[in-house]
Amino acid sequence: MGFFDKFFSGINREPQKPSGVELELRRRLTVLASDAATQNAPQRYFLRWEGQVQGVGFRFTNTNLAQAHALTGWVRNMEDGSVEMEVQGAPANILSHLEALHASYERMGIRFRLEDAQTRAPLTSEDGFNPRY
Repeated sequence: MGFFDKFFSGINREPQKPSGVELELRRRLTVLASDAATQNAPQRYFLRWEGQVQGVGFRFTNTNLAQAHALTGWVRNMEDGSVEMEVQGAPANILSHLEALHASYERMGIRFRLEDAQTRAPLTSEDGFNPRY
């Protein structure tokens, strides 16, 4: 048993079920990733997360994961305790980002859910993925 496993052993680590909003986004991305005409076309989404998303490195984790998955965009904390972000990239890369994000927090029992997902027009002049303050 590793350090984090011992430290968080009393926390409920049962996998969290994705919200209906996230299930629909994943379905849409899966369709786009499966179609030869759209699998490499950049997609952009505005996402709003709620739950335990502030004070747990959520912006930092999203930034690192987005960079690892060749995504562009931004992420920021909101005054109401939620986190907003825009993410852009190939559909399969966005799906991988979502899966890795959940996996990163699952072992610690941190609960969060996607409350809003809106399609945005892709930006051609954006470089990288950055936290906003």
